[in-house]
Amino acid sequence: MAPLGMLGKGEVGEIVNLRQGGHQGGGGCEHGHAHRHHAHGRNSGKRLADMGFSPGQTIEVIENNPAMPMLVRVHDSRVAIDRAIAMRIMVRRILE
Repeated sequence: MAPLGMLGKGEVGEIVNLRQGGHQGGGGCEHGHAHRHHAHGRNSGKRLADMGFSPGQTIEVIENNPAMPMLVRVHDSRVAIDRAIAMRIMVRRILE
C-alpha cells in the first residue's frame, strides 16, 4: 500500500482508503480560505467521494509533476487533485 502521490505516470492502483486530513486552527486552510470550497480539511473525504474516489475504485495516474496538481483518471473522468490530498489517498498498486 502507498499514497497515490507516490505513483508514477501510467501507474494504476486500487483505492484502499481515504485518510482524514488534520484540522487547522482558525477555521481556514493554510491559504486562508474557508474549508467549504476546497477538497482539503475536514470535508475532503466527502468531496473526494463525490468525485468518485472511494475504496475499491481503480485509479490511473495521467500526470505526476511535483510542480503541479496530480492529474488522474477515475471512472471515465480526468481529475486534477492537490498533492497533499493525493498523499492521503492510500492505494494498492495494480501491476499489469
